[in-house]
Amino acid sequence: MNENLSRLMLDYENAIDCCEGETVPEFIENFIYGSMDYNKDNFDKIQAEMSKQAQNKEPKEFKRAFDEMLLYLRDKFIELDPQKEYWALHYREGVSAFVAMIDGLVIQYFSGLYSVDDLKERSKLFSDIIIRGFAGVKEHHTNVMSAD
Repeated sequence: MNENLSRLMLDYENAIDCCEGETVPEFIENFIYGSMDYNKDNFDKIQAEMSKQAQNKEPKEFKRAFDEMLLYLRDKFIELDPQKEYWALHYREGVSAFVAMIDGLVIQYFSGLYSVDDLKERSKLFSDIIIRGFAGVKEHHTNVMSAD
């Protein structure tokens, strides 16, 4: 794995480890808040890796790194939610949907729709929207969830 991608992974895992919250809602709010700085601070590294993907360079390495980050975040959700109140966050697909929501906010920052401060100010609102979505998902969809 290239040094840039490896550094992004380590920084991401560190951000998860340092993110405060004893419950899923607390963690998500703090994760959203911290994600804005993480993405702003790492923009050049992220842009370099995304550029490689656009050129189909090192696709397996990027996929592996992204999957490892998803699973690392999933393990954090499992730790915070032993009663499976937010059961979808116990699976790769649920975490993938969560990350897609956060990445969508980041894209809105990069597009100029929101500033980092705007997004941070709205972290509680975004967190509430996301939490309500995950709380409303019923467990009958587990036959399409990954088993790892």
